[in-house]
Amino acid sequence: MIRIVSGKYRHLILKQPNVTSTRPTMDKVREALMSSLGFFIQNRTVLDLFAGSGALGLEALSRGAEKCVFVDNNFEAIKTIKENIRLLKIEEETEVIKSEYMLYLQNSNEIFSLVFLDPPYKEKDSYEKVISYLLKEQRLSKDGIIVLESDFPFEDDARFTKTKHYRYGIVHVTILWR
Repeated sequence: MIRIVSGKYRHLILKQPNVTSTRPTMDKVREALMSSLGFFIQNRTVLDLFAGSGALGLEALSRGAEKCVFVDNNFEAIKTIKENIRLLKIEEETEVIKSEYMLYLQNSNEIFSLVFLDPPYKEKDSYEKVISYLLKEQRLSKDGIIVLESDFPFEDDARFTKTKHYRYGIVHVTILWR
C-alpha cells in the first residue's frame, strides 16, 4: 500500500499497477526526498519519467507543484496513474503519456523544472541518456532539479551546481541542482 505522505492530499491511499516491472518508491523515501526538496517543489513543472503508480509526481502536486507529466510505457501503469489522478480530482494539472522514455523526450518540447528519474534498476544507461538529452536540448530549466533513484550511488556531476546524496537501505537517491 502506498499513500501520499504530505501536502494537501496527505494520507490518501494510491493504487499500484498489478505488474512486477514497477517498483514503488517507499513512503519513507518519498517523505525524506520531498522534505529535502522543501519549498523548491512549489510552482514547478514536473516530469515523472518511468512513472509506475505516479506516486512521486502526485506527491509533488500535493506539495504545490504546478503541473506534472507522467510517462511510462506499461499499459497497467498508465491505467493506474489515470485512476490515481481521478481519485485526487487533479486532471487539469496532469498529463499522462504512454511512451518509451526517449521517444517521449524526442517528441516533446516541454521544459521541466523538476524531473523524477526512477527507471528499472537494470536500465543503468538510461540515467545518463536522459540527463544528457535534457541538458543538450535545453529541456531542463535554468533552476532545474533532477532526482535520481537507483540501486547504486552516483558521483557528483560537474554539469550541476550542487549534488545531494541519500541512502535508504539499498535505495540511493541523488538530487542534482542546476
